[in-house]
Amino acid sequence: MPVAMHRPAKPFTEDLVRNHLRPCVSQFLNLCLLLAGFCLPISGQDQAKPVIQIVATGGTIANTRAGRISIEQTIADIRKNFPETRTLLDSVEFAITDLIRIGSHDFSSREFLHIARTVNQVIKDPGVQGVIVTQGTFSSEETAYFLHLLVKSDKPIVITNSQRPHGTVGNDGDKNFVDAVSVVLSPDAVGKGAMLVNNQTINSGREVLKTSVRPGAFVSGVLGVLGIIESDRVTFYRAPTRRHTTHSEFDIDSITNLPKVEIITAYFDADPRLIRAAAEIGVQGIVINGFTNGGLPYKDQRAALEEQVDKGTAIVLTARGGLNNRVAVTSQNRFIEGDNLVAHKARILLQLALTRTSDRDEIQRIFNEY
Repeated sequence: MPVAMHRPAKPFTEDLVRNHLRPCVSQFLNLCLLLAGFCLPISGQDQAKPVIQIVATGGTIANTRAGRISIEQTIADIRKNFPETRTLLDSVEFAITDLIRIGSHDFSSREFLHIARTVNQVIKDPGVQGVIVTQGTFSSEETAYFLHLLVKSDKPIVITNSQRPHGTVGNDGDKNFVDAVSVVLSPDAVGKGAMLVNNQTINSGREVLKTSVRPGAFVSGVLGVLGIIESDRVTFYRAPTRRHTTHSEFDIDSITNLPKVEIITAYFDADPRLIRAAAEIGVQGIVINGFTNGGLPYKDQRAALEEQVDKGTAIVLTARGGLNNRVAVTSQNRFIEGDNLVAHKARILLQLALTRTSDRDEIQRIFNEY
């Protein structure tokens, strides 16, 4: 009688894996791959672009022979006419505040404070990497110094401009704007205060001066530029050492008007009655654009200046030689030494100082530190 052959029973665990666990594992792996597709970047997909805030204030950089144009049109023209700029310009997003459209030679303290207040506000946005202010060349150096002293941020602040109208032969504004973008994007620009970019150079807002109507006119005297912009990179060689931006004691939010300060120059036969006339119109301070040796006033001016010191007027001495000269601090001098600031920048610092104090020693401290 044949014996029945019985195949051994399959273990319970094998059935469990085949019929239950294996399909579950497969579904789980498929789900992981699906979720990974949402989390991993897709090749070629755009990432978030850095945002550069532009505060447009008119000027030749946005001016043509036919009249003024918007900064948006200026950027569009640069991108269209110079294909080599597209990679850079397309790598950022521009947020634009069209603040003012007047020549910068017509700016008053109201405009300078308005620009500073606006920059100080827009730069607080966490998504903004830095700010570019486009302006006319007449008073770019004043704007740069105001921003250097009043904006409370380490983010790059760049002022740029043009000596020649947009769309004309030899126009320098297009290049200056593209270079300004490069500076804002440079990690090394952080903490440098307000900077003026022109002719592939980076100047500090404290020192920069316009010296002519030609491209390349903005310089920083013997102290030199902060850095340069070339086709492959932005390079910084020095940094500001005086107080500025986040280390400044001046508060733009509390300043509505600037104290009245006038500039009087020293020269032979200077009439001291000009000093007394300044006092009669209610000045709180006078900056003397004095002789290069120590910023001294002319001999006939000194007695009138002493009179004003006795009445509480702040008198600051600067040197006609400009940034190449420093007015030394002496304990015997009743006047305030203006360090190496040129007269019109010493005037800005004195105006801001007078919003906080009228004490002679405190104002001298401010000039020593800024």
